[in-house]
Amino acid sequence: MSAFKTVWKFLLKWTAILAVTAALVVGFSFLERGYLAKEISFALHLPTEEWWLDKNIPPVQRRDITTPVQEDEWHYIQNNNEILSEIKEPNKRVRIEQGRVIGTVQAKEVHLGEDAQVGSILATEQAAIYGGSVKQNVQGARVLLAPYYNPELENNMPRRADYYSDGEERKTKGIVYGNIIGGEITTLPGTSVLGQVGTPESQLDLAGTVQGNATGRQVILRSTAVIHGDVITSSESVMMEPGASVQGRIINSDNKPIKIVKVETDGVDTYRNISPERVHYPQPAEQVIVRDNNTIFTLVLLWIPVLLGILATLFITYGFFTKDATTSIENISGQPLRSIWLGFVSVALGLPLMFLLFISIIGIPVSISLGIALILASLVGLSGVCQKIGQKVSAAFGLNSLSQIKEMLLGILLVAHLIWIPILGWIVLLVLWLMGLGSVTMLWWPRLKTRWQSWRQSRKTRDTGNQSETAVEEEPKDSDENKLL
Repeated sequence: MSAFKTVWKFLLKWTAILAVTAALVVGFSFLERGYLAKEISFALHLPTEEWWLDKNIPPVQRRDITTPVQEDEWHYIQNNNEILSEIKEPNKRVRIEQGRVIGTVQAKEVHLGEDAQVGSILATEQAAIYGGSVKQNVQGARVLLAPYYNPELENNMPRRADYYSDGEERKTKGIVYGNIIGGEITTLPGTSVLGQVGTPESQLDLAGTVQGNATGRQVILRSTAVIHGDVITSSESVMMEPGASVQGRIINSDNKPIKIVKVETDGVDTYRNISPERVHYPQPAEQVIVRDNNTIFTLVLLWIPVLLGILATLFITYGFFTKDATTSIENISGQPLRSIWLGFVSVALGLPLMFLLFISIIGIPVSISLGIALILASLVGLSGVCQKIGQKVSAAFGLNSLSQIKEMLLGILLVAHLIWIPILGWIVLLVLWLMGLGSVTMLWWPRLKTRWQSWRQSRKTRDTGNQSETAVEEEPKDSDENKLL
């Protein structure tokens, strides 16, 4: 128990020291308006975000646009150093080629260029983002999200499959960090939405990446579309091109059956022009990646082969290292805390040592051998832990007549299913893994040390023998030379 208290105090002390150090670094960075504070402010949208704007931009360039203008007049913002607090012109069309708006841009129509950034967009007609970024939400009757400006998109907002006409691979542009709300929403390849897209009445034509859910009355997913959330629709079908990926579920808002229509369009049609009668199917049909709606059933089916693999691995390990696994059980029973500590030390020292040896050509074989030894020790230790847990549980329930194989099977099943318990189950698994590794380390380390000493002694003996043979061979030559003299 004293060793456990010592380890706990050591870990608590260094955790407190690291926490205080990190707090001081962040605090001084905010006091000095350093780079770390700047990144934190912009990432978390803190009020201190405007510090750097006030520091780098002359105050005369910060202004509000509130002057009345004629209806349908375009207002251009093309100065990269221009910082506006907000733009509120409901009867005006605004085009921001460069610069930044901290707050909301409210206008009849908003166009955002590649070098522009705004807080949020509220457009009564159309919001078109051509490579720019929006920190919060975008709302408009029609919304277009594109990686860069293309004149063909100006009037009819087509969704071309060959949008990258120059053949160059462009980095992701056209980012919305919030949600997109609109009647007609189009996203092109290379764009990203970190929030939700659409409403129950929206028409969606998606070719970019969406981190949240996509909700709409009519949904088309192009070949480059990646939806990390769910696709929710009030219709009974979703049109998807080959290659489209939905990581979540495809569901009907009224719990009706959903039909996945695999389509292949000519690349210029929009959702307004596509109907089921005009859809033609690719021959042969390519795979459309969709996760099964029944998530629990899918996880159960996936868990079966995983569980079989765990059973096979631990049984094989126990079969080849029966004696070591049995001895590790004794170490776990007699010295559980020491086993956990040695397991932690083995990982804390073994992984950095493997990395240091791997970056040198000479140490690569040693690094690989060390990695294999750690993995093998973990498996042997886990098999011993499972055997011990099976013995304890069978004894607690009066099942003393169980054979050794059944006890180990019971232990493996109990330990493997701890993964289904969030956080607590993973912590218990980590402790059991460290305990098993430490128990095997207690067993293997003296062997390794003894073999190393034996190898060193044999090297010394061999070197001494070689030196003696060399001396014996040189003595006759000296005697013959003396006789000649």
